[in-house]
Amino acid sequence: MSKKIEFNNSGGAEATLKILEHIDEESIKIQHTIWKNKPLKASKMLKKLSKETDFLEEQVLGLSRSLNSLAKQLDELEELNENDLNSSEFVAMGLQFLREGNWGAAADSVEKAIAALGPQGLGRSLSIINRHLNELGDLSDSEEVTLNLIREARQKLAKDDFKAATDAFERAISVLGSVPTGEALSPFLVNHFFLSIESKWPESTNNGLMVITVENLGDNNMSPMRMSIPTPLGWVTSPKMTEIPEIPPEGYIEIGVEMRPSGSITSEKMLGRKLAITTGYLANYGHLKVQIRVENRTLKSMEGIILDPWLPEGFEAMRLPFVQNLGPGQKVYLEVDVLNVGKN
Repeated sequence: MSKKIEFNNSGGAEATLKILEHIDEESIKIQHTIWKNKPLKASKMLKKLSKETDFLEEQVLGLSRSLNSLAKQLDELEELNENDLNSSEFVAMGLQFLREGNWGAAADSVEKAIAALGPQGLGRSLSIINRHLNELGDLSDSEEVTLNLIREARQKLAKDDFKAATDAFERAISVLGSVPTGEALSPFLVNHFFLSIESKWPESTNNGLMVITVENLGDNNMSPMRMSIPTPLGWVTSPKMTEIPEIPPEGYIEIGVEMRPSGSITSEKMLGRKLAITTGYLANYGHLKVQIRVENRTLKSMEGIILDPWLPEGFEAMRLPFVQNLGPGQKVYLEVDVLNVGKN
């Protein structure tokens, strides 16, 4: 009988090393089971191991978020004291370990980097993240989790429980990742990518589905970004914000968000259910092209449709697209003239 391993979500070195050792052990056992001609047992073992591998992948991503968050905070300090310099060295070592695939050592470096900050440096980092999250307004699910962990860490630090404070802080930055201390540039100004937003209306439910896709067309990684869900009139989404993680060149991501009727408009009068609308945005370092695809989902003609597409901050439509007549099942494609009002 294989021994049961206890997993936790701390992201610490000990937990990561235990998982790596466990995966190695189970892989050998699966191989031996196949050799013994027991395919069903091997299949069950492989399915279980797959879940544990997925968990390890999330831990590694958490390590990357933690190290990059610490690196960004230290890079943006005007002066580094001795504690900051020590922490910076551990961060650099951790990033190197991460690149080499030495995840246990990388996790150990995260713990040492946070501890090296000392109470004063930790308090400074907690204040930066706390202020940033409070200034955001509506928060995504992961941002809510992070804010609660930051509050927990500040409470522990106020009670001089430095170890508990560092544990909560480590969990917080493993969830959130980098936090800008200054005003971040709009991703539409500094990236080349394609974004599409589509509203879908499954027949078997009264709810809708907002599908957001992003494809990185540039040569560099796209930094993580957050955006408010462009919800149609009469609908609500939860959460109101969504986070789009870092995307490598030629990378692609799809996010689905459920929409529910707000109750302010009757379903018979909701235009959204009668139309299938997809809006595409081609962003190229401050230049934005927008196209809308509209389909009449009803058996009746529709007249006088004005479309008001979501636009990122800093961009405005010079005129709103207008559809004079749209027959049953008919589709039209409309270009939106967009002006970059934030351009210097």
